[in-house]
Amino acid sequence: ERGFVRFHTHMSRTVYAEVHKSRTIQVEVEAYPQPSIVWLKNNTTLTMESNSEFTITSRNLSETRYQTSLVLVRVKQEEGGFYTIRAFNEDDDQELSFHLQINVPAKVVDLKENNSVSSGEQTIICSAEGMPQPEISWSACSDIKWCSTKGQPTRLLGNESAEIGLQTNAMYHAELQVYRVNSTLQLHKVDEPLLLRCTVQNFLGTNSQDITLVPHALPFKVVIISVILALLVLTVISLIILIILWQKKPRYEIRWKVIESVSSDGHEYIYVDPMQLPYDSSWEVPRDKLVLGRTLGSGAFGRVVEATAHGLSHSQSTMKVAVKMLKSTARSSEKQALMSELKIMSHLGPHLNIVNLLGACTKGGPIYIITEYCRYGDLVDYLHRNKHTFLQSYSEKARREVEVYGNTPKEDHLQSHFSSSVESDGGYMDMSKDDSLDYVPMSDMKGEVKYADIESSNYGTPYELDSYSPSAPERTDRVTLINESPLLSYMDLVGFSYQVANGMEFLASKNCVHRDLAARNVLICEGKLVKICDFGLARDIMRDSNYISKGSTFLPLKWMAPESIFNNLYTTLSDVWSFGILLWEIFTLGGTPYPELPMNEQFYNAIKRGYRMSKPTHASDEIYNIMQKCWEEKFEIRPSFSQLVVLMGNLLVDCYRKRYQQVDEEFMKSDHPAVVRTRPTIPRLNNARLTASSPPTNILYTAVHQNGDENDYIIPLPDPKPEATGDLPQEASISRA
Repeated sequence: ERGFVRFHTHMSRTVYAEVHKSRTIQVEVEAYPQPSIVWLKNNTTLTMESNSEFTITSRNLSETRYQTSLVLVRVKQEEGGFYTIRAFNEDDDQELSFHLQINVPAKVVDLKENNSVSSGEQTIICSAEGMPQPEISWSACSDIKWCSTKGQPTRLLGNESAEIGLQTNAMYHAELQVYRVNSTLQLHKVDEPLLLRCTVQNFLGTNSQDITLVPHALPFKVVIISVILALLVLTVISLIILIILWQKKPRYEIRWKVIESVSSDGHEYIYVDPMQLPYDSSWEVPRDKLVLGRTLGSGAFGRVVEATAHGLSHSQSTMKVAVKMLKSTARSSEKQALMSELKIMSHLGPHLNIVNLLGACTKGGPIYIITEYCRYGDLVDYLHRNKHTFLQSYSEKARREVEVYGNTPKEDHLQSHFSSSVESDGGYMDMSKDDSLDYVPMSDMKGEVKYADIESSNYGTPYELDSYSPSAPERTDRVTLINESPLLSYMDLVGFSYQVANGMEFLASKNCVHRDLAARNVLICEGKLVKICDFGLARDIMRDSNYISKGSTFLPLKWMAPESIFNNLYTTLSDVWSFGILLWEIFTLGGTPYPELPMNEQFYNAIKRGYRMSKPTHASDEIYNIMQKCWEEKFEIRPSFSQLVVLMGNLLVDCYRKRYQQVDEEFMKSDHPAVVRTRPTIPRLNNARLTASSPPTNILYTAVHQNGDENDYIIPLPDPKPEATGDLPQEASISRA
């Protein structure tokens, strides 16, 4: 017996639906054998990817009879059209179509006066939409206040003295499937203000809008002129306010400074203008060699993104880097600040414990500074993330550190609990400029002081970046890892402090003052390698409680030395004070300094009286003694960073020191980008470590000539000598940063 397909329905072939309401199309199918049933709209099969919101249901009524329903949910204007049910089996294929018409309530879509008419007439155009086609009527009222609040306007079309003509035209809008009706009302010259109402309606509803018609006369022009003048005044006032706010908005500036000369009493410094430093174009990296990735940090002025660099090394085709950049709205002064940062970084040269420069993009687009990538983020977050491993393993400290470092640690008397700290706001002093003293220029040198040229070369980064790739762990050079243990130990805390001291000793040897040394500006790399940076560009310091706005800058009050807070004096010895605060952060496992002091006048008074923070729970007496040395009121008697390297090194186990020295030597012998670029012109100046008793040198500044006058290099400026009397001058003149 041959199969068949037949349709049965009580519905008309034209189906009406009201917009935003649901509509069902139901059909019974008689078929044998059992058919396949699909629904189509305008010959396109309805699927889940269709723009329409619908459901399709089917059920068996008998062996050969089936019922199927298409439910359109909250139909839209554009969902009108032809809906077809198709049922087919192996013997027959039948279709049945319905035309869905969406009924839309009438509404006014536009009511305006046509000001282009210049014959003295006043023309008003009312546009309406709806389905079925809406009808338009006009009414008017001369008592605008009464009609707009209480009364209904009188009919206008019977008023022959005011009416010129009425034109109405309609057209079907196929895309929206509605009628668009335009009605144009032309009036003689109006002598007084008139309220006009356009009313549109169809069987689904009524809608109206009002417009006030003003005579084309002098009062109307006066109104227009008054409105324009008012808008101009408001615009000018707004611009003035915006300019004031723009000028008060803090600006990005690099915290690092390079000392150029010192005043005769040793209490005032002049800093090198970074824009006068040379920039070697060999640092340039083609922009198409960088593939920018995720954002590592974003702040008020810019951001730092992870990137993949191609062709920076012969030993590696690609390498992971970090790229600093400003926001697109950066001012020219902020662009100069970022360029200054680039010049200072290229001037400093390489060191194991600073985030080294790898390249830059300064041409043909925004400035990019390409630096090393440190996968574990800043030291504060690292300590917070890993303090649970430190606390859990603290009772087994001695056994574990023997396994990690090879001999018994020197401090076994520490308590095993963690003291948390409370966040509080910072506060800052005025950075106003005083009259300067006479300066001792660097005039004892033979020849003009210049800065080292950076030579271009081919390089790779075997000591760090390979280890970031989980897919290639075998490429990590174990001899360049300081500690591979995933746990956080006491010796790690001492080691972090030791590495920061080494990095700061290097910066001090280059006459560079950091001015924002804190755990948030210390990054952690593979193998617990520590690197000092300036992360202010990618930190939202305007919302960071550690920074407070003062003038056009932000200052980290809780990390600043007294002479920096009160006298605006920044030296390597003020960085030593900050190093003491950093030690406190490390040995509280990421605590916030001065948790017991509110950041107001009480804080200033406490610092002036000589208040110092108590010993952290996890710090030994030796560590706290070093903190107290860093927090000496008289900066002249604070230890130098060279001395701090020795003091911190004495607290380390021998195996850790040897491992660090090995990593340092491997770094300086490697084909790391920063090392290879500077190796031809810059000798390594910081091999020799000063002991705690080493006296400071009397040399202020010296130029070393290697290749004539082409590649001169600056020799470090020493820390100030202690005063013979041991007291600070009553009125010390200060420098302005």
